[in-house]
Parts: sequence; C-alpha cells; structure tokens
Amino acid sequence: MSPVLRWPLISACLSWAIACGFQPAAAGVVDKNPFADHPLNEWVLQSPRDGAPIPDFGWEGSGSWDPVRRQWIHYGGHDGTPQGFILFTADLVTGKWRQKFPNTSPPGVCCVDGTNVFDPVNGRFIAFPGGWLGHGWQFSRGVKLKDSPVWAYDPAANRWTNMRPAPYTGGHRSSREGMGYLNGTATYDSNHEVALSFGGQNSTGGTNSLWAYDVYANDLQRLPAADPPSPRDGTGVCYDEAHDCLVMFGSQYGSDERTWIYRYDAGRWEGHDLEPRPPGAKARTYSTIPRLAYDPLNKVCLCLVRLDGAGGRLDTWALDAGKLEWRKMEPQREPDPSMSRARNLSFISEYNLFILENQASEGRRSNQLWTYRYAVPAEDPRPRPPVDLSVVTADDRATLSWKPAEGPRPAKYRVYRAQAEHAWLTKFEPLAETDAPTHVDAGLERGKTYFYQVAAIDAEGRESDRGRQARTQPRVVETPVVRVLAADRIEVAWPKSAAPDIAGYDVYRGDVRVSTVTKGPGGAWRDNDPEYPEPLVNGVRDIRNIRKLNDQPLAESRYVDTQVDLAEKDADAGDYRYSVKAYIVRAVNRLGTESGPSPYALTIPAEPQHVLLRERSGDAEIKWEPSPEREIAGYRVYKLDRAGRMVERVTDDPIQTTTFTHVPGHMTRYVVTAVDKLGQEGQPSSPVWFNKAYLGFFEGEWHQ
Repeated sequence: MSPVLRWPLISACLSWAIACGFQPAAAGVVDKNPFADHPLNEWVLQSPRDGAPIPDFGWEGSGSWDPVRRQWIHYGGHDGTPQGFILFTADLVTGKWRQKFPNTSPPGVCCVDGTNVFDPVNGRFIAFPGGWLGHGWQFSRGVKLKDSPVWAYDPAANRWTNMRPAPYTGGHRSSREGMGYLNGTATYDSNHEVALSFGGQNSTGGTNSLWAYDVYANDLQRLPAADPPSPRDGTGVCYDEAHDCLVMFGSQYGSDERTWIYRYDAGRWEGHDLEPRPPGAKARTYSTIPRLAYDPLNKVCLCLVRLDGAGGRLDTWALDAGKLEWRKMEPQREPDPSMSRARNLSFISEYNLFILENQASEGRRSNQLWTYRYAVPAEDPRPRPPVDLSVVTADDRATLSWKPAEGPRPAKYRVYRAQAEHAWLTKFEPLAETDAPTHVDAGLERGKTYFYQVAAIDAEGRESDRGRQARTQPRVVETPVVRVLAADRIEVAWPKSAAPDIAGYDVYRGDVRVSTVTKGPGGAWRDNDPEYPEPLVNGVRDIRNIRKLNDQPLAESRYVDTQVDLAEKDADAGDYRYSVKAYIVRAVNRLGTESGPSPYALTIPAEPQHVLLRERSGDAEIKWEPSPEREIAGYRVYKLDRAGRMVERVTDDPIQTTTFTHVPGHMTRYVVTAVDKLGQEGQPSSPVWFNKAYLGFFEGEWHQ
C-alpha cells in the first residue's frame, strides 16, 4: 500500500460535485462536466467572451482556483496609487466576473503573481506578503499596521483576516532568511494540508527561504533546507503529492536551469540537471518567469515558461517527478504572448483542467483566462475514502467518527495516526481497523496533538487513498476584540469556538515594541503621512514578554485585565504617550491541548470595517460599521490624493457618526480611523475610491 496521500484536494472537489448532483467517473473526474469536450493538449480561451467581459484590473495580481465554490479568485496588483486592494471572482462556466467588497483588506500590493494560493481543506485563500510600494505616496499607518506574513480570505463569509502569525519581529521581511515579499511564489501541499512559500525579494535582496503555513493552527515556520538553490524571485513551484515532494524551477532574473526537489524528511534541496528541460536562462531583461501547477489525476507537473527574447511567447512543458523527465508538450495552441509578471496557474480536479490567468502583451493589454487538459486519467478501481472525519477529545482519549463516501459500502476501515508538533512533520502509521465508521483512541498524552486519517477497504481488499486529516487540537480562535475601558482596565472578548469539546480559553498578553510617525518626509517612494499633533503608532516591530494571564482555562469568552497600566510607559513605547499591549487567545480542549495562537489584537483601536463609498452629485458619501470596541470617542477621515500629494486629515476632531460626506473635486481615496477614550488613534481602514469604480462588476451604488 502506498504511503502517499493524494486524496484531500480531489475529495474536497468531489464532495462539492456530488452534493450538486454530479456522479463520479474515472479517477475523480465528474460526469456532466461542462468542459467534458475540452480538447487534449490545447489551450482554450475562456474569458473574456461575448456578453461576459473581464475587468481591466491591471497586472501583477495573484489568483487561485477555489474548488469549494468553483470560482477563480483574483486579488491585488496595480489598480492605482496606492495599488492592490481589489478582489474579484470569476465563474468559469459562465465567464462572469464579480467584484467583492469584503470587511477589510491587506495592505495594497503588487508583485504577487504566483505568490498566493487557495487552501481547499480549510476553505481559505492564503495571501503571503506582496510589495506595498504605493509607487511612492505611501500612507505609512495604512500599510505598516496591516503588515503581516499571512492574510486569509474566507469566500463564504466574504471576509479577510489578518492572521498575524509569529514571527512577530518582522523577521519575515528583514533578512535573507526572511520571507520574500516581491515576486515570491507559493503552492499548496494537499498531503499535509499546508501552504508553502518560497523565495522572492525582501529588504536585503533575493531570498531562497522556504516557509510552511498551517492556517488551521495559524502556524508559520521557516523550514530547514540545506543545499538550497540560489536566492531568486519569480520562480515556479508546485507540490507533487504522488511523489510527496516540492518541485521548483526557474526564476525571474537568473539563469539556473536545474530542476529542484525538496522533501521534508530530508530537509534539503536536490538540484537535477535534466535534458531536455524548459528554457530557464535569462534572455534580455528577464529569464522565463515560469509558473507550475500539479495535476493529481495524471500525476504530472505542468510548467508554463515565458520567452523574453521572443515577444513574451509561452511554452508548455510537463514533468514526471518520479522519473525526473521533462516533456515539451507542443500544444495545438499556446496562450497568447504574456506580459512579464502577469500569470497565475492552478489545477481544477473536478474538471480535469489547468486554469491560467494571463495578461496578454500583444496590442492593448488584456486580461484573460485559459484552460488546458493534459490527458484523460485511467479508471481507478479502488474504493473512495471516507469523508467528514471529526475528532472529539476527552481527558485521555479521542473519539473519531466519519461518513462513508457515496457508492458501495466498504468492508472495513483502516485508521492511521501521527503525533507531531507541526502538520508537515506527520508520519502516519496504521492504528486500527474497524467495521463501523467510528473509533476510540485511548491512552493519549495530555497536551499533545495527534493527527488522524482513515482509508476504506473493499471486499477485494483494495484500500482507498486516505481522506483528509483531523487532529486533537482545536482550530485557532478568531481575532479577539480589545476594549480599552481605562488605562488600567482592558477587556478582551472573542467568538466562542463551535467545537463540542472545548474546555476553555487561555489569554496571553505581550509588550509591543512600536514604531511611530509624526510627519512623513513626503515625495516619491516615501511615507506621505500628514503632520500629526503628536507621534502616532504606525507599526509593530516586535511583541515580547508574552505570558499567560489565567491559571485555569476560562469558561467564558471574555477576560478583563486589571494587572496593566498603559499610562506606565515602557522602553518599547518610544515617543508614543502610552505603552501598547497585544492580546492573544488560545482555545483548550478536554485533552488539555491548546489551539494555535489567535491573531493578536492591540490596545490601540482596530481598523473600521466595511467602509464603502458612493458618488452623489460630485460628493463622496462614505459609510462604515460601528467599531465593536467600547468607549470609542469617534472617527477621523483621511484623504489620499492620487497625484503625488501628502495624505490629508479631513476631520481634525473625531466625528460621532459612521457616515461622512466630502467634496473631493477629483479622483482620490479615503480611509477611516477610530479614536478611543484615551485619545489613541487606531489602525486605518482599507481605502475606498472616489470617482473610480469597476462599473458593471458589482450591484448598487456603494463600492470600495
């Protein structure tokens, strides 16, 4: 029996398809596929099409396929100055695009093509750092306070969350060992259910660091990786789940044509000089800036390279990572020639198609969606794995339950278990066999995290792939709300976990080392903050001295901290008039196992959310949701002119309403901040445009 786990992504897609009336066919492909007649080895233009235009949303944005809702997600890129807040979805069947207006957004970014990825198990679009350059004219408080290694978008709730995982020091940006934020690259490992980020540029130049992120536990770690490829950006990566390895090729500016393989257990890179291979040498300005995606049905990695010396022409290649063999596909039609940093590539298991977002370089710049089918997979006679695996903990045990997949009932099930500190370190071993869709695993060590998977076995003894995993660790708690009731009285509240085995919550507090701004220096590529009456917090440099505040898990989802006094300044506050604290919450289950850390929340007000604008007779009408924090004294509104001017404070005194009307006179953006009873001005909201909107791609008058 193969130890390779290649089912989770297909399972997520099939679960959705079956729920909608589709019937399973060979190897996970579905009947009634709207793309059943798609040709083999040929790229087909799907968007734009007649009656379904594509937005002109600029370039260098990211994109990935959401198999749960069968939609393409596009985020970020150049949409103005500051750039990169836009979020769109596309229905591949109808070709219709829609702009989404979430609660907030990450700092505006460019250079994120290939950088972000969708996690189908947890249903989140994972956004790693991008370039919040602003092309100059940067509102420092509007980007640095939002800075984080990871943001996550939930399409079901239309909600962005700043996950704010450690490292809190900013180390993800500040060294060659840090995470890249210009033209990094990312992929999803469905075997271990984690997202991976590699390379990119940061403040010290190119990096070759490799990071793993588990959104379930909000766990971000730099992986050990001996013998790495040279530092680079604009590379292509994918995770080959059949061979349980990360595959990497090429770059944006280098000439390395080796094929690189990484495996967790070895903790090192292997460089293979293969022939034939895709071109990877620098031509004029660029190398081939490849994009890779993995086809789990046919077990191949598809690579699309751009030929800089040939007008941006694209070439399609396929890699068998097991044989270490490349094949030039020479399809009937390649996608249109492409701009340099303007491609995102994913695979759609339920349709057996690769999907490419491309920005064509010929003639007028145009955004496009293309699809490609590599082959029709052979029929798999094995049973399908169970679904909906859940774990409920008790003092020393875990009760597992699951549901059989559609189709013939299995003869029995085989349960696998692993114990690991991080999801990518799991090594599953057989634990038990059972006829019933349940199992009790007793004698567990308190506080540990155990991972489980289950396979089905039919009457002929054939074993399925293993289904998605479950663990004896609670899911991470949502972002807490911090309410400054007084300088020496802080209330922390958070949403209760929906899990049935939560025993309580632990609350942690840390000291925040802040950066401040009194006035931006102004000019291109600089901060353009206005002059403030006093220094304001514009960034988190570190969170130190993190300690738990409660002796026993808290039964309620609320805690009042009276062992603190913000008026007692510490060295971390610098020239800011108060100390700043961060609060983190972890759920604890009956096994005594803590969840990962929640996103931290600060003792300065959080950003106002759901800020929207509409144009009325030359006026900008703005509205937003009331702050969930108590004792808010009011709100301030700022204006960010598009054309090289300083940010302006429109309302010096806090306003009491959650609406505001202004006469801007030209295209501009607005942001809103909250002010608490201590006079602390909080984190700026995401901007909203005046006199610029993607008309026809949203309903109503209000927009972002």
